[in-house]
Amino acid sequence: MAEYKPGDIVPESGIYTVTHDRNHRQPHDVTCIKGKKLPPCSGCKGEHPRFVLKLAATHISDHPAFQRYTTAHN
Repeated sequence: MAEYKPGDIVPESGIYTVTHDRNHRQPHDVTCIKGKKLPPCSGCKGEHPRFVLKLAATHISDHPAFQRYTTAHN
């Protein structure tokens, strides 16, 4: 499993598990969008947080069935 850090570009839209500094907070899931930069955590120190893709999902704006609608309404 690939692990990503703050500043990396999200390679694939979906749900990512975030692991924080152990003294800061428990792991939790977040939704990330392909092409966006992963953010830092204001409470973590050192090598954290880290992001691991849990479930890939196509963002609606990238799905061919919705291209015309999302482009026209942005």
